[in-house]
Amino acid sequence: MNIVLVPYTAWRHLAMALWCGGFGLLAWWLVLSITVIGGPIWTPDWDGPILLTAISAAVAGASILGEDNLRRRPLLQRVGRAALAVVIAVANTLLWYWLWHLVVPMLLPEDWAADAADLSLVSLRYRVGAFVMGGLACGLAGTTVRRFSHVVSHVAGGIASAMVAGAAWHVLNSNFTGLTDLYLSGAALGLVWGFLYGLITWPIPDRLYAGWIRVLSSTRYGRRIPVDAANLGPKERFLGHFPRGLDMFLPVEAGVMELHVSVAVDADGNYKARGLSLHPTTVKRFLEKVDLRYDPRRPAPLETRLSSGDRILLGQGDKSVEVEFVMLPREER
Repeated sequence: MNIVLVPYTAWRHLAMALWCGGFGLLAWWLVLSITVIGGPIWTPDWDGPILLTAISAAVAGASILGEDNLRRRPLLQRVGRAALAVVIAVANTLLWYWLWHLVVPMLLPEDWAADAADLSLVSLRYRVGAFVMGGLACGLAGTTVRRFSHVVSHVAGGIASAMVAGAAWHVLNSNFTGLTDLYLSGAALGLVWGFLYGLITWPIPDRLYAGWIRVLSSTRYGRRIPVDAANLGPKERFLGHFPRGLDMFLPVEAGVMELHVSVAVDADGNYKARGLSLHPTTVKRFLEKVDLRYDPRRPAPLETRLSSGDRILLGQGDKSVEVEFVMLPREER
């Protein structure tokens, strides 16, 4: 997980999902390797809780570790926070798993209670509570380490990801699809659990990226400046040909006015373009054009919100300059 290698596109939301999914798959493989290579070192009653605990702990720890890698936290802090998430997930998964299987059979009819108490029975009907408890523990571990930030999304996302993973596990080990492959079902359990948990609970925040303006026209081609202030506060950058006090100088021969346009960012990280000239100023994006030329009848300049990839055309025809607004990792220099 390296923020420099995660471009600011819609696909960035899959980065954490794939990261956590890989750790979930790795946890299943580790449990399987211990069982096959070293031989079963626990009784069959422990197969379920050990597998669920391993996946829950691996996914929760991977989520914290991935975030810390993206934020470039010190190595010891990364390891410590990930280890804390693992410990919380392990303790909660085992606690809730056994409480569920001790209490629920008491509330069921006698014939159902016997099946529910049989921990070797591979059926989602009697194990759905185990997946719910594992997902709950996974979500609690993530939100606790993040100082109870976004509690609802962590808890709900943890439970939802575990239940969907349980459904995938059940489909692949039952005759519903003609498959009875416990090997593939275990792999799907870890992969789906981690993927959905990473997708739902902690998406990569926009604050890890910063806005830049770069020139696309031949005049000063490739010239770029950052929009954001060093302290992440509000900032406004001005483009034009006025010789002093501008953030990006563009020559008058290219059709750019003294103060032609500005790009501003507020304290919440929202970017806007403001037209400051009577000459043509157009923001172009997919299926949309916005005319930002200054209207003297208005008390303030026209403005429009900017998204990564939007282009601003200063002037028109042969005398024009095109600049682009892009979001780059904040580490970019």
